[in-house]
Formats: sequence, structure tokens, C-alpha cells
Amino acid sequence: MIAACTAAPQSNPAQSSMKDLVFLTRDGCVNTVTMHTNLDEALKALQLPNDYQFIDADALLAADPRGGYGTPTVLYAGRDLFDMPEPPVPHPPPT
Repeated sequence: MIAACTAAPQSNPAQSSMKDLVFLTRDGCVNTVTMHTNLDEALKALQLPNDYQFIDADALLAADPRGGYGTPTVLYAGRDLFDMPEPPVPHPPPT
């Protein structure tokens, strides 16, 4: 008699990787609302959760390169969605 194999339960990689999605903005950024809405709608269309990190770039430490990105910016696994290079540290203040 051959025993039946059962597959291991499938994990949902999207669920575990949503912590890698970061929405980066700062007070006064005029495009934040539009980009935030578009990101939420895209995630919904892809049936992905919207429990990503929402970070105020002005609250980051000076040594954190994410503070040098223009805002709003969406990062996934530490990379800009539009392939902008990571800003060098120290970075100039926002204009």
C-alpha cells in the first residue's frame, strides 16, 4: 500500500512581504493624497493587504538614506518602485 502524500499548506508570500512595502512622505507634500489613494487602489485590485508602513521622512534619523528620497516615494524591499537610486548620506534638506 502506498501512503498518500499531502502537500504542505501554501503560504501567501504577499502577506508576509507587505512589511517590505513603505510609503514615504512628509508634511506639506502636495502629492501624498493622490499617491496614497493610487497605492491603496492598486493593492485592492491585486487583492493584496494595505498594511504597509507609512513613514514621515522628517521623522527619520539623519543617517537614514530614506530621508533623502523625494516625497511621496514608495519603496519595496528597500528599493524605489521607479528605480531611483538610494540617496547618499548626508543628504540635502528638502526644498
